[in-house]
Amino acid sequence: MITAEEIKSFLEGNDPEEHIVAIEFDYQKDHIYKIKEVPGKGKSIARDNLIAFAWVGDLRGLNFYQGSKALQKEAMSKYGIVIEKLRTDGNEQLENGLTFLVKSLKGYRALSQFFRDGGIDPWGEKVRDKFLMLTPTE
Repeated sequence: MITAEEIKSFLEGNDPEEHIVAIEFDYQKDHIYKIKEVPGKGKSIARDNLIAFAWVGDLRGLNFYQGSKALQKEAMSKYGIVIEKLRTDGNEQLENGLTFLVKSLKGYRALSQFFRDGGIDPWGEKVRDKFLMLTPTE
């Protein structure tokens, strides 16, 4: 069971890394830059890798990678994709929602290309209710 404190912490957001005032994303290199304003030290910019992710619903029936698990696994390897099934605890509404967390260890462009190569446009009208992919700076 999830505690009220865990829910509060999640909804309010938390990050142990302090003093970040802005984040910029380099689409060419798939890196983020954290701009920090550290009291007494001033501004600094630090480059960091981005693990791009999307929440995804059930894609069965959409001919994703022609329905072939072998083609999908090959593409997962190519694009550094890791897929996690999210916990729903049998809740019907959660079961029918975005039940997978799809991450790319190779960045934002690789994540979106993984879906495109499989025949799905994550921002397309047909699948809009099956994806939530934020921009890297979000």
